[in-house]
Amino acid sequence: MTAAENNAGSARWGKAEITLIAIAIVVRIIEYARNKAIWLDEAHLALSILRRSYGGLTERLDYGQGAPLAFLWAERFVVESMGTSEYALRLVPVLASIASCIVVYLFLSRFLSRNATLFSFAVFALSTPIIRYASEVKAYATDLLVAVVLYVLLIPRNGTRMTVARTILAILAGALAVWSAFPAIFVLIGIGSVLFVAALRARDGKQTAALATAGVAWLASFAINYQLMLRHNTENAEVRTWWLDRFMPLPPTSAADGAWFIRTYYELFAEPVGMSAAGVGAFLFVLGVHTLWNRNRMLLACVLAPIAVTLLVSGLQRYPFMGRFLIFLAPLVLIVAGAGWDAFRAQTRSTLVWVMLLIIIFAQPVTAVVRGIVKPPPEGVRPAFQYLSQHWRDADGLYVYPWAVAPFQYYEIAYGRDFPEIEGVSSRADWSHYIRELEAIDGNPRAWILIATTPAQLVGEEPKFFLTHLDSHGQRIDSMLFPESSVYLYNLQSAGNE
Repeated sequence: MTAAENNAGSARWGKAEITLIAIAIVVRIIEYARNKAIWLDEAHLALSILRRSYGGLTERLDYGQGAPLAFLWAERFVVESMGTSEYALRLVPVLASIASCIVVYLFLSRFLSRNATLFSFAVFALSTPIIRYASEVKAYATDLLVAVVLYVLLIPRNGTRMTVARTILAILAGALAVWSAFPAIFVLIGIGSVLFVAALRARDGKQTAALATAGVAWLASFAINYQLMLRHNTENAEVRTWWLDRFMPLPPTSAADGAWFIRTYYELFAEPVGMSAAGVGAFLFVLGVHTLWNRNRMLLACVLAPIAVTLLVSGLQRYPFMGRFLIFLAPLVLIVAGAGWDAFRAQTRSTLVWVMLLIIIFAQPVTAVVRGIVKPPPEGVRPAFQYLSQHWRDADGLYVYPWAVAPFQYYEIAYGRDFPEIEGVSSRADWSHYIRELEAIDGNPRAWILIATTPAQLVGEEPKFFLTHLDSHGQRIDSMLFPESSVYLYNLQSAGNE
């Protein structure tokens, strides 16, 4: 056995391990405690959670959103128990992320040497994307927790067999997992197929029967879940168009299609894995594949299979292969990269070389974590909403810019306010539609407009258009600008007489 094989297989709780796990947990708690404002994507999902009953959450969600039923019900339970604040809505994701820190470490330590485990877990602990989604009202953090629990349960170590007890546990875990995380079915199909083929090749009838039983149970649970929940997403053609360039070309027919695979491969290490030195990550992954091919092909197959299944489903235009949607794959990528790190260290005699490589890998993530702790949290439309609430008078008019509508509606619920706002509808193809919307507040001596300036890719030049139009039709009485939003008060009395 190599030194790496000899040292792998059990979790060690030395000072380095405890320190890294503590850092991972603390930075996630800090991110949660910063209490950043609800932003557009979160608000889209939060509004369904806040407005619907448990039964209503089984129906198609508003704004083209989708989330596993277990996640939605957990969120609904928390807001009923703790209220509608950002802290309440983000409690489930942050608890899932904290739990993931423990389970990911246990998973990595099952198959990697101590040095490789520390390396891979440090990447995970400092991953900016994973830290970010630990405190957002989305299911990505719970996807990660569910997936890594399945990895621990299903990926065999040292020839572990599917005993009756393990089969029952696998059946229950898998059947529940598909209700708790959308990508759980990719994990189950990928790893389950590898184990089933291995049992067939070994002519192990009991193992084959156990895996077949588990597979039938998983697929039956998924089929029920699909009819109740998932079909709402797969039937939504508008949602699929949002991610059209993030689906794997199937089949690839051009040089651009080939470039998609190269670009996506490198992007995988930047997000979701969190290695800013994506080229280094890509190199270590290739080296890790070579290492595991020689050392543990069963592990390599179990690690690559869920990635392959996710790519295939992406090619069928059912799941985007990008960034936050792939957070659940990060532990698998880190297993391979950790094996590559082990091989690199073994083949590199110069300590200076691999120390410099560590600096390249970790300098930016450490800097990003520190910057995230010290800089002010994103404010979104929250301060603009608060300013409006403080200066509002009866009979005032209000127009809310399209990309601010969902967060504004959330803060109406959170603060117990109900403004008679005109909710803008995005119409970038026909800006005259905005003018017709603004006519609803013409003639009002006190007409407000609330604008969001993020996300930048959606906002564009529209705020300038609104303000130019209003400045030409009325008198600006008041304005207040914030980092990510602004609010303006106009006298439009003369505009109503035009």
